[in-house]
Amino acid sequence: MDQILCGLPGVQCYLDNILVTGGNEEDHLKNLEATLQRLEEYGLRVRKDKCAFFQPSVEYLGHIIDATGLHKSPSKVKAIVEAPPPQNVSQLRSFLGLLNYYGRFISQLATLLKPLHELLGQKKVWKWSDACDVAFNKAKCALLNAEALTHFDPSLPLQLACDASPYGVGAVLSHVMPSGEEKPIAFASRTLSTAETNYAQIEREALGIVFGIRKFHQYLFGRKFTLLTDHRPLTAIFGPHSGIPPMAASRMQRWALWLSGHTYEIRYRKATLYGNADGLSRLPLPVKHQDSGQKEIFYFEQVENRPITAAQVKRATRVDPVLSQ
Repeated sequence: MDQILCGLPGVQCYLDNILVTGGNEEDHLKNLEATLQRLEEYGLRVRKDKCAFFQPSVEYLGHIIDATGLHKSPSKVKAIVEAPPPQNVSQLRSFLGLLNYYGRFISQLATLLKPLHELLGQKKVWKWSDACDVAFNKAKCALLNAEALTHFDPSLPLQLACDASPYGVGAVLSHVMPSGEEKPIAFASRTLSTAETNYAQIEREALGIVFGIRKFHQYLFGRKFTLLTDHRPLTAIFGPHSGIPPMAASRMQRWALWLSGHTYEIRYRKATLYGNADGLSRLPLPVKHQDSGQKEIFYFEQVENRPITAAQVKRATRVDPVLSQ
């Protein structure tokens, strides 16, 4: 089905669930007509009783989607909120899996769940403590109070706020609305590996920037955006004017070269105004770190002599029976 509907504007598909959108009624009708024509071309039919047309909002893959943004499904949230405390590791994993599905809505989920994640350790004896019970209930409250995420709009300015702590990195991708209000598109965070926890603070902050840009690559690559950091030295190292200090660590130079492939304006923002990204770095989602063995190599070669000159191309063109015509 993905291949059949590929290329149609405003159309999303997951298995046989087709979602047709539009910025206004006219665009919606065009997209709907194009979708039905494409299905007809491939000999496919739709059942009218299973279709819903011109809906102001729809429930799709566990989310409510409307003109204002992405919301949590009340039925799914109710199932999580009413879940009883788990009695074993298997039940705990199931609960965390449900909760992490909505992790993009909650900026401080990882720290709230820290006592629960500790129970998942291989050498940890199962013991549901008061701290676990508090974390269990606080996570439910955080899910209920989580704000909606705005839709990505290519016409609006993009802003990426990144931060790091001694044990995690976090990033928040946002739109800056015409009113100046910042509305989040998505949150992301992860814990640091054992090696990364030994980085100097400036390297952890730089790692947070690299993590954020890689995480939201599909939104940022080829598009100008504002990069926010609460570590002022990085505005000089990764800024457009000063360049990379000769004495900078090799990994910092590597990251700076990689960042040069993106178009951004880096700005300093005080940590007290940093909110979401700072919270995410200190409340990271736990991840398993595996060494993939991959290496990043930057290779440069300077050509001393031109393999061919413009004059040689000109002479060869004049005598060529096809190109000379």
